[in-house]
Amino acid sequence: METTAPDPIDPRPGDPPFLFVILLSARRSGDEMLESLAHDWLAEVGVSVVVEDELLPAKYRKAVPHG
Repeated sequence: METTAPDPIDPRPGDPPFLFVILLSARRSGDEMLESLAHDWLAEVGVSVVVEDELLPAKYRKAVPHG
């Protein structure tokens, strides 16, 4: 398996497990910008993530109207 060196100009992380942890942490902390970036970065490496609020503990759920 051939690997390429990371681009020194592009500081984005590319490791999917690390990106997933960033996504969950951003979601739990309410950092919408970082959550959006993590979603985009995961999409760039071919990973699509859908998070349902009902799966999170009650103290982390956002009050978002459905409909």
